[in-house]
Amino acid sequence: MPLHVILCFLGFVCVIRASSNVSVIGSITPDVYILHADGNQKRLEHVALTYNSHVTLICRTLSRNENLMWQYSVFDSREFKPVTPSEYLSIEDNGRGETELKLTNIQFSMAGTYQCSNQLASREINIHVYGILAAIGGSARVIKKHELAGNVQFETNFLDQKTLPTAACQFRVGRYGIKYTSIRWRGGRYKTDPQLYEVTFSADEMNGFIWSNLTIIRPSADQALYGKYHCQFNVISGSTESAEVEINIPPIIKRPDRAATHYSGKQFGYTCDIVAYPPISEPISWSRDSQPILINARGQPYVPDYDWADRVRFETQNLPNDRLVFDPIAPEDRAVYSCFVVSPMGNTTGAMFLRVKDRWAVLWPFIGILLEVAVLFIVIVIYEIRRRREARREKESEMGLNGTNKNPSFQFGGDGAGDDVMLRQRFGRT
Repeated sequence: MPLHVILCFLGFVCVIRASSNVSVIGSITPDVYILHADGNQKRLEHVALTYNSHVTLICRTLSRNENLMWQYSVFDSREFKPVTPSEYLSIEDNGRGETELKLTNIQFSMAGTYQCSNQLASREINIHVYGILAAIGGSARVIKKHELAGNVQFETNFLDQKTLPTAACQFRVGRYGIKYTSIRWRGGRYKTDPQLYEVTFSADEMNGFIWSNLTIIRPSADQALYGKYHCQFNVISGSTESAEVEINIPPIIKRPDRAATHYSGKQFGYTCDIVAYPPISEPISWSRDSQPILINARGQPYVPDYDWADRVRFETQNLPNDRLVFDPIAPEDRAVYSCFVVSPMGNTTGAMFLRVKDRWAVLWPFIGILLEVAVLFIVIVIYEIRRRREARREKESEMGLNGTNKNPSFQFGGDGAGDDVMLRQRFGRT
């Protein structure tokens, strides 16, 4: 008598049979594995495969004599139908309780749920097929305008902020597989300043098409906004497909002051600050009052018939020769200096009128103020001296008048008798 029957009489049959049933069910349920290119096998519930790739599914049981069958259903329909071999799909049964389903040149229509079953149980695996159909870059738009610096007229680019640069990616998955997907964008300032962008998403659930657009809603002359971006398509955990797109911008020279004033004897530098993508690779060209600034054998800039005496040099700040330095600057350097840049997206010019003042010029206003104060002080002193002199004279005059007024004859006009008395007194004394 079998062991499980004997144990049943001892009162343990229910427990033992339950354990036995679990073991039996486990043994009769097929296992489905993914065969990797390195020969390793792994059992998964979901597998994401790129379009036009290949994979081998292995269905295995412990019994060598079982008849295993492959079936297929689109996602969520649960209407399984036998798998029919085709150009991209083949079935191989090795007769050892194992059968292989080979999918080559995987198409989007092959996405769905694959089921391997025997007469008692089955095992399922979900195959997701995905791919990037298109990746389209965008570009900022510029407007050309004529500007004036000093007496030099030039044409320069201005950013059109009404035209919003947009990049787009188109993806596709198998039918009804969109719910397993997600899209992410990387690049530019999207991570640190997402408010500068707008991401839109649309999908065709029936046919598995997905579109995603990335738009710069606040375009500016910020170099970090332009360049390479990546649209990343995620299908289940750990399976991604990404495409690279570019948002370009024609060259723009950040608008500097059209005129600058500097004092001689000091160092002065002017930078041609450029925003462009694709990046500028050629050295920047410079002019002085419409005369090209050339470079001699020693790598120093010069203008024909004009001696800079090795005071002027080019420096590289962001791009080759993008900075013109005067060390020191001299009064004869007064001129209009312009830079010219060329890129695959176009060209542009920037210019500045440089005024040079004598280094002592800053003192003249102060000296003028001192002279004005000195003159005012002298005027005040002279006025005060004259005023006091006049006051003294007036006082002396008043005193003289007061002394005369004390004589009674002068005061009352006198008479002849009075005069005779005074005359007699004068003769009596003699």
